[in-house]
Amino acid sequence: MNDVYVLLNHKLADKEWKWDQSLFSDDKMEVMMKEYRRYLNDETKTAQGIWWSEMNKYINSFRGIVGDIATGLGSMFEKLLKTETDFFPIATDVDPNVLGWTSTKMKEKYQKEFISVATDARHFAFKENTFDYLTSLAGLNNIPDTTTVLAELYRVLKKGGKLVMMHSFVEEQSKSFKLAQEFNMSTAFVERFLIEDLNQVGFKKVKANIPSSAFWAENPMDGLPVAGDLQYFAIIEAEK
Repeated sequence: MNDVYVLLNHKLADKEWKWDQSLFSDDKMEVMMKEYRRYLNDETKTAQGIWWSEMNKYINSFRGIVGDIATGLGSMFEKLLKTETDFFPIATDVDPNVLGWTSTKMKEKYQKEFISVATDARHFAFKENTFDYLTSLAGLNNIPDTTTVLAELYRVLKKGGKLVMMHSFVEEQSKSFKLAQEFNMSTAFVERFLIEDLNQVGFKKVKANIPSSAFWAENPMDGLPVAGDLQYFAIIEAEK
């Protein structure tokens, strides 16, 4: 499928959210992204710009084999392909259709070699000690069963390998936190809970770098966070 290796257990992954395939055209995708950006307030745009500037410093230090979790439309993966730093990137997502779309677009734009693997992060289709680095743009904010995912990421990292992920937090007992509880994702949305989970599965040198924050505006295209809640834009670091 568009050069995507599909390594999914459909009994486990078929209930996961999938992209609407009718959106996979340049025109429709451009319209959708413009509509999404229209809902972002200036405060959030500024905070996200600071967040990305900080993340670029980390990307420039990546080496070896680098996995991107929940690649989606490829915002993070494109950053990996644009850098001149020498590493081999692997795109992953539970939805093979969006991964195929993104892989095709990236191959049209960039010369850097990469592979794409459709796999569920809760049952990650890689052997132990595969990756030197794992990264993501808000992947943990969108995958239920946080502890299960973290245990899988720990398993596939090499000893000394690093998890460096862009992530966002909300305040405990906020409306966003209470909504996240309904989807079994609340521990990923509060800093102290996520730090506890990372330590619990075995990670060391765990820390959250929070370069910016902003109050989230009403956005019907995003279920979380809830409008009016303060969102903290973080970079999570942890080592195996």
